[in-house]
Amino acid sequence: MYQKNFAVKQNSLSKNAFYNFLGFSIPLIFAVSLVPFIIEKLGVEKFGILSFCWLIIGYFGFFDLGIGRALTRIVSEKIGQKKDFEIPSFFWTSFYLTALFSLIISLILFLSSDTLILYFLKIPSTLTEETILTIKFLILAIPVITTTASMKGFLEAYSRFDIVNFLRLILGVSSFLIPLILLFWTTYLYWIIIAMICVRVFIWCLYLYFTLKTNSDLKKEFKFHYQLIKPIFHLSSWMTVSNIAVPLIVYIDRIMIASLVSTTAVAYYATPYEVITKLLIFPSALTAVLFPTFAANYLSNPERIVKLLNKAMKYIFILLLPITLIVVFFSNELLSIWLGKEFASKSFFILQFLSIGILFNSIAFIPFSFIEGIGRPDVTAKIQLIELPIYVFLMWLVVKNFGTSGAAVLFMSRMIIDCILMIYFSQRLSGSKAVFRIKCSSASIFFFSLIVIIAIINSTLWIKILSIIIIISSFLFITWKFLLDFEDRILIKENLLPLIGKKSYLK
Repeated sequence: MYQKNFAVKQNSLSKNAFYNFLGFSIPLIFAVSLVPFIIEKLGVEKFGILSFCWLIIGYFGFFDLGIGRALTRIVSEKIGQKKDFEIPSFFWTSFYLTALFSLIISLILFLSSDTLILYFLKIPSTLTEETILTIKFLILAIPVITTTASMKGFLEAYSRFDIVNFLRLILGVSSFLIPLILLFWTTYLYWIIIAMICVRVFIWCLYLYFTLKTNSDLKKEFKFHYQLIKPIFHLSSWMTVSNIAVPLIVYIDRIMIASLVSTTAVAYYATPYEVITKLLIFPSALTAVLFPTFAANYLSNPERIVKLLNKAMKYIFILLLPITLIVVFFSNELLSIWLGKEFASKSFFILQFLSIGILFNSIAFIPFSFIEGIGRPDVTAKIQLIELPIYVFLMWLVVKNFGTSGAAVLFMSRMIIDCILMIYFSQRLSGSKAVFRIKCSSASIFFFSLIVIIAIINSTLWIKILSIIIIISSFLFITWKFLLDFEDRILIKENLLPLIGKKSYLK
């Protein structure tokens, strides 16, 4: 019975992860396709401002003080404990708290926006008035964005990833489609932002409809419970620390390069960075599903959750290692085809080290989600707080002395250390040494591959092609024989191989 239930759960997780993948990847396809046309019609200067608006819309989500993610964890746990009657109280208290704080922040930013924009942004004088008006409209949307995060967290707790990703897909596609359509009539940015805000209000209404439909008990009680503020903030406060620290850590390399080297050098670093970080779609899609699963089931079935943790890390490693190897081997050739030989000569080394870092970062997503899912976001937040000043100082040091290449190497080093720390603390909190199995297997295969790469990296194209074929073929053989267990092989035989018409290919 356990094996059957576990298989059903695995299928459900796979389906939800696939929904997430579609929700993240389809808007990305629209972005790649439509951005060149938007730049052509809008102009580089205005597109830069629009890009900044897209950026701050994303960060406005952090103004929910981590309550949305905390709500996912709390509701998931209540579902797992069969205490559904407590959910409405937690939901509405969280919702009102988010709305209150976001309204306060929105008001403060709106009143001080003129000063902040003129002080922090270098805007062409001809676009100053238009930019200020555009960002003011954007600031008014903060409560809509943050309360949407609460409802999204609620739906994720109920594993309604079909709804979440359907709405995410509409929102993501409209972010690029709306500017392109409006540019046939006007190039004023504030009309574009107003249209995008209207879409977000529409999405907010849909979120509310599906939230109330998912749990009809929410319609019976709309009260604010003061006694629930403490348990909500116990989780959300540490998640807020992560929300603040992570963006600083993520962007400090490009800030240092712009300050200590040049803005031109930022392009040689940021371009491969933006490309290779798209691989994070895979762990992001998976952890969005795993987080409520960890929260709901850890107390009742910790062994199953630890097993799921190991499988998730293993699958991400198996999926992304071949891609990483291909990028490292052919970084120069790939960049030359896309951006030209001159650009590639200054960026391929950076891309190689960034891609290795992203591999480890992708693996670290899983234990990070596990630690927060079981109610210990303080662990990850404390690690980030300790890491932040050290990383800032080291980044300043390496960029000053070694430029963009030094930044890429330090980025990779931080990701490796982060991955080890996340796995170590997930092992300590779970009390299971099984968490280390994937680390040992991953390290041995990865560093073997790295040695081969170093030996042939400057070889001719045909030697690289032959080498990558041998290495990936060997990796797939080792994976099937040693990394995959009996359940994994059965899952592949029953679900993957029939798709390619080879039901009994592997024994």
